[in-house]
Amino acid sequence: MNNFLGVIPTESVIHLPRFQTKDGEHFIDLRRIVCLNAQLNYTMFQLDDGERVITSYSLSRYAALLEKLGFIRLHKSHLLNLYYLSQCQILHFERLVLPSGQILEISRRKRTVLRRTLKSLK
Repeated sequence: MNNFLGVIPTESVIHLPRFQTKDGEHFIDLRRIVCLNAQLNYTMFQLDDGERVITSYSLSRYAALLEKLGFIRLHKSHLLNLYYLSQCQILHFERLVLPSGQILEISRRKRTVLRRTLKSLK
């Protein structure tokens, strides 16, 4: 199991408010979540199998829950699971390319946080 910067969740399965997959699941294994993207007042979850789940909560609500469990805020619109960071390509610390090919912007202020995170993972 990945160590998420020294934070080992007591359980890898978590209940997220307003979350429901196409199979009707309300609980999700954290390792299945690749990233979360803000879309106005909604949040889009991108799962490892390509499924996308949209919820009616803002990204900031989920960030408060998930940043303690191995997620990093890259931008006001993006939250990335550190479990997938090693599979991503970082372009000049300005953009991050997910394994699926999707590109996430990295805000100026979050670049230093990302650099420190990468150093601590090595």
